[in-house]
Amino acid sequence: MNPLRYFTSVACVLFFTMPMQAEEQTATVRIIGISDPARVDDFRTAIRAVPELGLVSLDGDKASAVLKYEVSAIITKPKAKPEDLTPRKILEQIDNLVGKASVRTFSLTAPTGVAEDALSKVEFKIGTLDCKGCRYGAYIAIAKLDGVERATVDPATRTLTAWLDPAKTNKEAIQAALKKARIELF
Repeated sequence: MNPLRYFTSVACVLFFTMPMQAEEQTATVRIIGISDPARVDDFRTAIRAVPELGLVSLDGDKASAVLKYEVSAIITKPKAKPEDLTPRKILEQIDNLVGKASVRTFSLTAPTGVAEDALSKVEFKIGTLDCKGCRYGAYIAIAKLDGVERATVDPATRTLTAWLDPAKTNKEAIQAALKKARIELF
C-alpha cells in the first residue's frame, strides 16, 4: 500500500472521528458538481442557503472545501443514538442539506486520499458545450464514477478533463461512460 495514501486515509478517519460535541467542527469534503469555473459561485450560493453550514475555504480547481458546522445543528433527532453521530452519518446529512439547497446539482463525499501526483490526467474533445446544462451533463456522466477524482469542462476548447486514480479506472472506461451517456466525442 502506498504510504502517503495510507497516511491520508488514516488522517481522514481521525479527522472525521473527533468527539461529537456541540462545539463548532470542520470537515474537508470533496465536491461533485463543480463542472466548470462558473459553478464555484453556484456552490458558494448553495452553502449560503444552508444556515447549518459555513464555508471556511473552497478550492474550485481541486473540487474540495472545508465546511464548519455544529453536530447538534446537523443531527436534529431528539434522542440521537451513537450510530447517528458517526462521521459517515454526519457527512450524509451535510450532503443531504447541500443537495436540497442546490436542487441536487452538488453532492459531497469524503476526500479519497489519493495524492495529486498519483493521478492520471485524461482529456476528451467533446461536442456542444454552449450552455451550463450541456457542460454539466458531460461532466456528470463521469464525475461519480469510481476512480474519477475530479473533472472539469472547458467550453472554450470543448474539452472535458478528468483526473483519475489509475488503480481504479482508465481512459478507456471513461470514454465508454461518455459514449453510454451519448456524449459526442471527437
